[in-house]
Amino acid sequence: MPAGVTSIESVEKKAAAPGAGESRVSLRRGAYLPDRILALLATCSALTIILLLVALVSVLVYAALPSFHTFGPSFLVHSQWRPNELERIQRDADGKVIKDADGEPVTQTLPPAFGALPVIYGTAVTSALSLFIAVPFSIGAALFLIRIAPRRFVNAVSFLIEFLAAVPSIAYGLWGLFVLAPFLQAYVEPRLNAVFHRISGLHWLASSSTTGRDIFCASLVLAIMVIPIITAVSRDVLRTVPSTQIEGTTALGATWWQTSWEMLRYCRSGLFGAIMLGLARAAGETMAVAMVIGNVNEIHASPFAAAQTMSSLLANEFAEASSDLHRAALLEVALALLAMSLVFNVVARWLVVGGGGARAAGGH
Repeated sequence: MPAGVTSIESVEKKAAAPGAGESRVSLRRGAYLPDRILALLATCSALTIILLLVALVSVLVYAALPSFHTFGPSFLVHSQWRPNELERIQRDADGKVIKDADGEPVTQTLPPAFGALPVIYGTAVTSALSLFIAVPFSIGAALFLIRIAPRRFVNAVSFLIEFLAAVPSIAYGLWGLFVLAPFLQAYVEPRLNAVFHRISGLHWLASSSTTGRDIFCASLVLAIMVIPIITAVSRDVLRTVPSTQIEGTTALGATWWQTSWEMLRYCRSGLFGAIMLGLARAAGETMAVAMVIGNVNEIHASPFAAAQTMSSLLANEFAEASSDLHRAALLEVALALLAMSLVFNVVARWLVVGGGGARAAGGH
């Protein structure tokens, strides 16, 4: 009988022998005190993280209950944000002021009202515009690091790109406030605004005034902040493309551009996951956006108009909330932001780490 068969049979006999798997089981159960302690600490660490998330969501839901009961689902689609009561003069059907017996105007007291639609709109527009700016640069930088850059420069360029992620957001905010916003106000936005005014199909994007502190400025700052995240993940995803995939397309006569396009198609789910991670980062940014977006709780189509995001609203108003309903409304906004970020991260992780990449690899 060949020696190879004998060795396989001996291995199978050892595996089937009594007590062959007892050492692994006993070690897993923790035969020694250090093993028990380590297993207990690891289990407690995992449970603590889960409990922290559950506690965070529970606290936010409980604190936002007054807002849930008062406004219901309409909170997400109404645009009024009025923390204080408002006195309004009543008018008749013809628009004339209604007066009482003494000739004084009749007023109506409007209670506080809260609606999250303007901040949801501001978050969506700034995040989408920042990705529109950042994604081409990020994918291009990832392709440069994988396919063009000499090996001796890859680490240096990667460090410089990832260094952007280590810069504090307050530094980006100060730079945007004192450098970028004045530059946009003086040189960029007036020219773009004039172009939008002249083009009939784009006149709705024009603004009556340009201040530099607006959606466009906030989107540029966010784009710079998400570029290192998207670039780093995209670089790691492109590295997973088998060399045979590149060599095969080259052997069939593909150009450099066609080969790169096939690489992008091969790992498109992973690249989309990288974009989703950047989107989650952009949607949750607070201080940098609050310093450059103008903080006006209104909806405007023009990117040169001031707006507000969910995170900047929380930063600006939570410390000065004057009533329980006001705080509850802010906490409901925080809960919506948490849910949005959680969905973005779950989808991104599933696309990058989960089964999406395998389907994309076989589906082109």
